Amino acid sequence: MSDAAELDSAAYMNRVRSEIEAAAEALRHDDPELAERERDLRQAWIDVAPPGAAGDERELLLDRAEVLSVIDADAPLGTRRGARELKWGTRKLTYWYLRYVTDQVGAFSNVLVRLLRRLDERVADLEHSLGLADTEDLIDAPSGPSAVVVDAVAHLAPSSGSAIVLSCDDGAIVAALQRRGLAAVGVDRDPARVLRGVKTGLDLRTGDPVRYLSTLPTTSVEVVVLAGFIEDLIPAAVWNQIAAAREVLAPGGLLVIAASDPAQRSAVERDLRFGRGVAPETWRHLLARAGADTEVHPVDDPAHALIVTARFA
Repeated sequence: MSDAAELDSAAYMNRVRSEIEAAAEALRHDDPELAERERDLRQAWIDVAPPGAAGDERELLLDRAEVLSVIDADAPLGTRRGARELKWGTRKLTYWYLRYVTDQVGAFSNVLVRLLRRLDERVADLEHSLGLADTEDLIDAPSGPSAVVVDAVAHLAPSSGSAIVLSCDDGAIVAALQRRGLAAVGVDRDPARVLRGVKTGLDLRTGDPVRYLSTLPTTSVEVVVLAGFIEDLIPAAVWNQIAAAREVLAPGGLLVIAASDPAQRSAVERDLRFGRGVAPETWRHLLARAGADTEVHPVDDPAHALIVTARFA
């Protein structure tokens, strides 16, 4: 298969996947009971699935830990004649010792699992009491960048290399970087937003922008653009994103921050995003603390008056 055919096939599969994800998300939004049934089905699958087949859900790990904490001192004998009798005799001779050891190990493992469940419950209660749950049902996700911001980001980027845009919305920045000459990929949580850009042929993917950089090889990207989702990050998470970007950026690579100023938010945003998102000046401060050479670029945009760029030595 030629390179062009492979690219066409990849673009088609990406579009179909995005259409399916967007349709599923729309159905969940229109029918809250559907999401509940989905959770019930997922839990039912977890209950019967073999280890590792049902994903890495927190509850699955605790369930598996509880099952594995029970240690059986009776080793299997097999069906082969001669060897079966020998194994039976060996097991009978060593059973008293193995049973003594496994009882102690099993009791210790059982206590550990019970402590893990208590810890899991307390963390969940703490998150609930502090209101750390997602605010998606209370306020819309940050809107996409304006045309002014898109042009400014593209102008600051180099004319070659690879780029990652987090979060990408409908892909306006990704398209601008591609026109600039970069091989750009975008990631966003919202399947509906991604689908709009995918239909135009952009390489946009549905995923978690917070964790995406950790999935990439080190020093593998020339440009990383952070926008949108960063409005909901607490300061500690901002610092983690800087560290993650530093890991994936190639030597001399460029980090671009398109962050709004929390002081310019509406009353509703100030209340519902309280403690989340930091000003461009704070981004610059943290980047400097991380050892980056930073610059601030004024932009004629009411929401994003400054864009911060950084290069790590």
